[in-house]
Amino acid sequence: MSTFPSSSDRSTALAARFLGVILSLSLSAAKANAQPSGIDDHIHQLDAQIAQAAAAQHFEAAAGLQRDRTNWLDLKHAIEAQDAGRILALQAALQQPYIYQAVAPRATTAGHALTTSGPEFMHQVYTLEADGSYQPLEKQEASNTSSGGGYGGFGGKVSSLKVAGDRSNVRFEVAAPRFVVTTYPGQDPSDILELVKFDVRGARKDRYVDMSKSSHAFYHHSSSQVTDNRVRLAFKNLGDQVYEVVIDGTLEAGEYAFMQGRKVFAFGMGK
Repeated sequence: MSTFPSSSDRSTALAARFLGVILSLSLSAAKANAQPSGIDDHIHQLDAQIAQAAAAQHFEAAAGLQRDRTNWLDLKHAIEAQDAGRILALQAALQQPYIYQAVAPRATTAGHALTTSGPEFMHQVYTLEADGSYQPLEKQEASNTSSGGGYGGFGGKVSSLKVAGDRSNVRFEVAAPRFVVTTYPGQDPSDILELVKFDVRGARKDRYVDMSKSSHAFYHHSSSQVTDNRVRLAFKNLGDQVYEVVIDGTLEAGEYAFMQGRKVFAFGMGK
């Protein structure tokens, strides 16, 4: 059995290095901008390992590595946005990376074969139509933004993700359709997806979702995650690694998106 000794060692070392530095500083712009370059190297390493694990049909490993990749990408974005609350929220997950060991490919079995009957792309959200076809949502890349901060850095600050435009071109007028996503076998869809409701605001009327709020005073700093714009989800296994997204309650009129890091799959409710 061949191994990747740098996988576990580097994951653990990077977690300790980045978290130790990040949690000890005040997230100044210069230091925050210096961190993501090392994280990019680690993400590229995870990409290679995910591809190798999937090719070898080690889906548990692929799912664990994908979860780590999502967390590291989220950390990169949090550093870029100087989002102390999100960085603190990620520290526990980053200190427990998936330990990957590459082994020979497994024989294909019915329980572990990749799906051939589901949506075209894995980890992307589609609607399941009455005729059994799959239709994509509006696919966008969100950008980091922040507001507030007050004079001399004091006061309140809100860190957000922004999607251009005030409304999605994918719309449902009466009720939400059946949403589905494909995962690796054994992967928990809740590890990769969340549903948010946008706030349309600003001079250009773009779509925003607030991620964290912080306040600064002379001797006090506090930061907290924003959660009231999230929609509770459950998932129903339809077979072949295809999961239906079950939404808790009904969606009122407005703009929404399934989020995977900064990648969003957007839609609107109402005309």
